[in-house]
Amino acid sequence: MKLLFITPPMGNWAPWGDRHLATNALHAQLAAFVREKKSADVEVLDCRALELNDEQMFEEVRRRKPDAVFFGNMIAASGGAAQLTRFHAAMKRIKEIAPKTVTVAGGLMYTAIPQKLMRENPQLDFAIVAVFGDCEYTMAELLDELKQPAPKLSGIKGLCWRNGAEVVLNPPRPLITNLDELPAPAYDLFPMDRYCGYSVIPNYNEAVTSRGCEGACHFCYEWWLVDPRSPRDFSSHRTRGGKKIAEEMELLHRKYGVKALTFMDDDFNSDRRKMVDLVEALEQKKLDMSWFCLGRAQNFIRDMDLIPRLRKVGMYQVLIGIDGGTDEEIAEAHKGPMKVGVKELKEIIGFLRRNDISTVATYLNGFWEDDAAKIRQRFKAVDEIDPDIVMIQLLNPIPGSPIWKRAVKENNIEIDDMSLYDLEHGVMPTKHLTRQQLGQLTGWAFQAFYSKPGRIERILNGYSSPYVRMKFLSFKENAAKYEKGAAEDAVAI
Repeated sequence: MKLLFITPPMGNWAPWGDRHLATNALHAQLAAFVREKKSADVEVLDCRALELNDEQMFEEVRRRKPDAVFFGNMIAASGGAAQLTRFHAAMKRIKEIAPKTVTVAGGLMYTAIPQKLMRENPQLDFAIVAVFGDCEYTMAELLDELKQPAPKLSGIKGLCWRNGAEVVLNPPRPLITNLDELPAPAYDLFPMDRYCGYSVIPNYNEAVTSRGCEGACHFCYEWWLVDPRSPRDFSSHRTRGGKKIAEEMELLHRKYGVKALTFMDDDFNSDRRKMVDLVEALEQKKLDMSWFCLGRAQNFIRDMDLIPRLRKVGMYQVLIGIDGGTDEEIAEAHKGPMKVGVKELKEIIGFLRRNDISTVATYLNGFWEDDAAKIRQRFKAVDEIDPDIVMIQLLNPIPGSPIWKRAVKENNIEIDDMSLYDLEHGVMPTKHLTRQQLGQLTGWAFQAFYSKPGRIERILNGYSSPYVRMKFLSFKENAAKYEKGAAEDAVAI
């Protein structure tokens, strides 16, 4: 059996530029596992990286003649749920040109609302319902069963499938507790020389080292990777060990020439042992590699003793979620037992800056109680915390999240078009603001933040890493496109 992993032609988040390209982490990990289990021969078709249009993609499918194709992603930053519109369009055409090809999907949204997606998309044969990308065992079992004359699908945990006209959702599959048991991602299948960051950074790639998040914030976009039958799985954070991560970094650098790496984990620094082992291993390997990660403020505070060492082994920038304009708002986001408010955020960002580590802060506008005063207060707090770069996103209530359940119950969602669920478009008003007013206030906050004297100069010349400057200039160039597209409901992905 031949399995082809496909990323179709599609756009990207506007702030990141037209050519922000990286390995699909879900495809790379799943392909490695399927290959190791000998469940199928695996190939990858990354149309975005290869710059193939739709017709060229379909010609490749005709040429390669796969028995099954897989679509999906576990990284929201690749375009959010808006990617699914592209996936389903590609599946439909594949079914037309090769009707016997089995279509499988997993990752974002397929775990949160599998039955809904399958009912709406008859071209989709199977959806893997696996928390935070735990697709490996379900996929291998499915492929093995499909080789049988009479496949028995009802016993495969974590599978959503069709039994005639009925869409059947099998019992959930337990979490993979030890991620170190998984093989290294199958980077050899990808066009590694094609990837670049933010349209300007060559020798770039991305990796994911953990699954789950201890925070489980009520608004988080990662809820579309959580089976609603097992919501506690969200906070079951699992990570590969620091030594294993260092080995993967060494492989990426020495074999594939990667010099700039982004860890896309939402909770990269959750585990103290992981961070200690990582810094010790990297100190020995002495890689010429710079890396960026997303982490939680309280864990950076916990690991302040490691920060100077982390900088020396390549950590040049970090992303921290602010999640509010007052201590009460930040606490409401359910960030865990440690008290982290405006004061603590300001202190840790200052400490990182003194250690030559730049900071990106993200926060959301568009909560139901938001009015102009709340949005201005949120901006005031972020301005005081003083990160180097701010990314303001608009709330998309993610299926399965507590905030989505309330929005549906109160009928607040105005846009159900999946192609606009990319965190760049507001899909519902607030109690006090229209979607248009919300977009205008968010645009004002962007402009006001970067208008502060000295802030841009610090970003451009205040850090030794050239990537800080390169990423900011790319973001600045694309900011106007981002604001215009969001205001006009233009499809970006």
